[in-house]
Amino acid sequence: MNKKIKKYFEELGLKIEGNCAHGSIKGYEVSANVVMLDTISPVKLHVAFHASDETKIAIANDLKELKLKYFSYDLDVYGITLGFNDPLTVGKLLNRMPEMLNSIFGVFNKHEAKGLGYCPVCGEELAPEAKKYRIEWAQITIDDKCIGDLNQVIEAENKEFIEAPNNYLKGTIGALLGALVGAVAFVILFLLGFVSAITSFVAILLGTLLYKKFGGKQNAVMVVIVSITSIVSMLLTLWGLYVVAAQVLVYEFGFSSTGLQAFIDMMTIPDFSSEFITNLVMTLFFTLLGVVFQIVQIAKSVKRQGTIK
Repeated sequence: MNKKIKKYFEELGLKIEGNCAHGSIKGYEVSANVVMLDTISPVKLHVAFHASDETKIAIANDLKELKLKYFSYDLDVYGITLGFNDPLTVGKLLNRMPEMLNSIFGVFNKHEAKGLGYCPVCGEELAPEAKKYRIEWAQITIDDKCIGDLNQVIEAENKEFIEAPNNYLKGTIGALLGALVGAVAFVILFLLGFVSAITSFVAILLGTLLYKKFGGKQNAVMVVIVSITSIVSMLLTLWGLYVVAAQVLVYEFGFSSTGLQAFIDMMTIPDFSSEFITNLVMTLFFTLLGVVFQIVQIAKSVKRQGTIK
């Protein structure tokens, strides 16, 4: 954990465990998670509380009205996850944190969200022997009966997912259509003199969306299919552009070949071949960069929640 953030959490009374922390803030059980490579919310806090669905909506509206910079939130059955960031430095973020936390916890108090001593799921008082359960990176104290009910729901949802039909063929067609749009974007940017990861983002995002839309199941196979189609489409598009370019240039260099042979002949010309290889390497690099980034995001979304223990 970043030393400055660690010191700040320790001053708040949280117990540090690697990149995570746990304790209480202003009457609420809080867990923290720090991932500095997360460009969206490197610092996350989960605040456990119980509130009705209507109250949670009101809390969300009030948090939105605070208009805090580089701040996000995500309500869940156990309370809320708060995301914090600052584009400049960790120091700038920590300077803003006290005021932000005062405002945020003020919203919780305003709506009388039940914090310490109450089960965040059912809202009943917790028994002295109530256990803490780890849910992803957060530690949350929950009534045992509620855990049993939650696990039944999780098991039912996982069973439904496993038994749901999966159409790999149609899903792959969807991934190919997404890759096609990415390829069009690649051509446009390439003709403008750019080679970037943006086209891979487009291909894999649309590929993922269309894969699911066409009947493919959101699992690890989807990640593999969408990734491969994105990479192959970018490389084939680049190669196709140079085949076309070779057909235009081939006569200037004394060849009379056409099509693929024209490309083969032009690859004997040092300037042409070196430019092709350079752009091929750049395209592969930026495509892999975009794909790897998106794979991480997709992998998080396809991971099925296991039973809470």
